[in-house]
Amino acid sequence: TAPDPNLVTFDCPDASMSIQARDRSNTPLQALASLQNEVFHEAAQALARRVLETDLPSDEARIDRVFAWTVGRAPDGDERQVIGYLLADAREEYATAEAETAALVVGDHAATGVSAAESAAWVATARILLNLDEFLTRE
Repeated sequence: TAPDPNLVTFDCPDASMSIQARDRSNTPLQALASLQNEVFHEAAQALARRVLETDLPSDEARIDRVFAWTVGRAPDGDERQVIGYLLADAREEYATAEAETAALVVGDHAATGVSAAESAAWVATARILLNLDEFLTRE
């Protein structure tokens, strides 16, 4: 049988044999897949839902938590600020773009108890974090 296209895109070795170490690669096709693939979209929805349903006092605390979940460390000041700007821009965009908002918050992983615009803003932020080189490529 043919392997899953995501496994091929991310250079997964053949499952029928063992290898000592995986080849590391980082290609434009992988970046495109992580931004447009349904699997990554669902992962971003689940990540957004998780951070929204975690009892945290502020956006800064949520940013710190979601960043740690994705890359395994706390963001530095500049990273926190950029993610905060991205989140604010996404909130502003999705507050008035009902069709785009609805497209981001469908399915089993949509957050409950928050507005669709808030959920969509966090999904967009999570998608960016899941596309970071630091997330995709472990050194």
